[in-house]
Amino acid sequence: MSAPDDRVPSTTRWGIALAALVGTVALAVHDPMVAPAALVGTGVAATIGLFAGPHRRISAAAMLLPTVVLGGVAVVGLGGGPIRALTSAVGILVASVTCSVVRGRPTPSALRRTGEAALCSAVVAGGAALLAFGIDALSGPAPMIDAILWLTGEGVSGLLVGLVVTIAAIACALLFVPLAAVTVPSRGDSAHKARNALLLAAGIAISIVVAIAVLTVLSPLIALFEPVLEPIAASTFVRGLLTIATGSAVAVAVLALVVRKSWLETDGYRNPTVPIVVGSVLGITLPFVGVTGVGSFDPAVVAALFAAAAVVLGVGWLAAWLYEGAVVRGEAPGPELVLAAGLAGGSIVAGASVETVALERETIRAGTATFVALAAALFTYDVGRYGRTLATEVGADASRRPQVVRLGWSGTVAVVGIPIAILGLAGAAVLAPTLSVPATAGVIVAVTATVGGTWLLFR
Repeated sequence: MSAPDDRVPSTTRWGIALAALVGTVALAVHDPMVAPAALVGTGVAATIGLFAGPHRRISAAAMLLPTVVLGGVAVVGLGGGPIRALTSAVGILVASVTCSVVRGRPTPSALRRTGEAALCSAVVAGGAALLAFGIDALSGPAPMIDAILWLTGEGVSGLLVGLVVTIAAIACALLFVPLAAVTVPSRGDSAHKARNALLLAAGIAISIVVAIAVLTVLSPLIALFEPVLEPIAASTFVRGLLTIATGSAVAVAVLALVVRKSWLETDGYRNPTVPIVVGSVLGITLPFVGVTGVGSFDPAVVAALFAAAAVVLGVGWLAAWLYEGAVVRGEAPGPELVLAAGLAGGSIVAGASVETVALERETIRAGTATFVALAAALFTYDVGRYGRTLATEVGADASRRPQVVRLGWSGTVAVVGIPIAILGLAGAAVLAPTLSVPATAGVIVAVTATVGGTWLLFR
C-alpha cells in the first residue's frame, strides 16, 4: 500500500489522467497503433499491482507478465517501421505511468517481485526462442521432437545412455529438493533416511546400467542381450517416457536450487519465490505451446518474438531493480514527471513523422497530435508539480477548490495555445512551397506560441 504522501491530491490526479487520455487519443488519431499499445501499458500496470498481493495473486501476476510483454512486443513489432514502433512504445509507457499516477507508485516489494518474475521469464523465453530456432532449422516441430527423443543415440547404446541420464537427473532432483518442501520438521529424520535410500538405489541402478553396457559392448554376451534390448531401444514410447522423466527431473532440480537459494537469503516468514517461478514458466510455456500448436505458424517469427520478449523482460528486470533502489532511497522521479516526459516524447515522434511541410491531411493530423500531446505534457508537468507541492505542504486530503482553479487555469492556457500553434504550422505549410521567409515566419509564430504557453504554465 502506498504511503499517504506518495500521491498528489485526488482532484489533481484525475486532471492529470484526463490530460494523459487526451494526449493518448491525439496520438492514436495520428497512429492507430497507439490504442492497442495503451491497452498493453494498462495491462503492465495492473500486473505490477498484483505482485503486492498474496501468493495466489503473485503467481497470477507472474504468469500474466510475460504474456502481456509478448503482446507488447507483437504490437510494437507490427508497427511497420521505427517511427510507429516508437509511437507504440510511447503509448505503452504513457498508459502504464498514468495508472501509477491514479493508483500510486508501486511498492518496493512489488517492484522487487516484478523484477524477479521478469528475470525468470527472460530465461525461459530465451530457451523457448532457442527451441523455436531449432524447430525452424529442422523444418517443423515433428522433426524437432524426434531429434529430442533420440538425442542420446539410437540402438541399445543410446537406450543405456538415456537410462543413465534419466537416473542421474532424478538423483539430482532428490538431492537438491529441500526436505522442508516435502515434510514437517518433526519428520525430518525419516525423510532424510528415505532420501538417502533413494539416492543409494539410484546409484545402484546407474551401476547396473553401466555394467550391462560394458557387457553388451565388450563381451560375447551381446548376442544374448541384443534380442531383448533391441525392441525396447527402438520403442518411441520408451524414449518418450525417458525424455519426459529427464525433463521433469531437471526442472524440479533447477526449481529446487532457486528455492533453496531464496530460502537461505530471506529473513521473513513468507517467500514468494515458488509462485513467481511457477507462474513465470507457465506464462512463457503456455503461449509457446499454443503458438507452436498452430499448424501454419512460422518458426522464424515465433523465435524472433520470444527472443525479443526475452530481451524486453531482461531490460524490465534491470529497470525494476534500478527503480526499486531509487524508491527505497527516495530518489525516484514522480510518475507525473515521467508521464510528462512520455507525452513530450510522443509529440516529438509524431512531429518527426512528417517528411515534408505541405497542407494535407497527414500534415494536419501529425501537427495536431504533436501540439496536443505537447500541451498535455506541459499541463501534466505544471499541474503535477503543483499537486506534489500541495500534497507535501497540506496533505493528500487538500481542498478541492484550489485544485480545480489551478486545473482550469492551466487547461485554459494549454487549450488556447494549441490552435495558435496549429495555425502557425498551417501558415508555414501554405507558404513553404513559394516563399521561404513567410514560411519561416509561420514556423516562428508556432514555436513562439508554444514557448509562450510554456512560460505561462511554468511561471
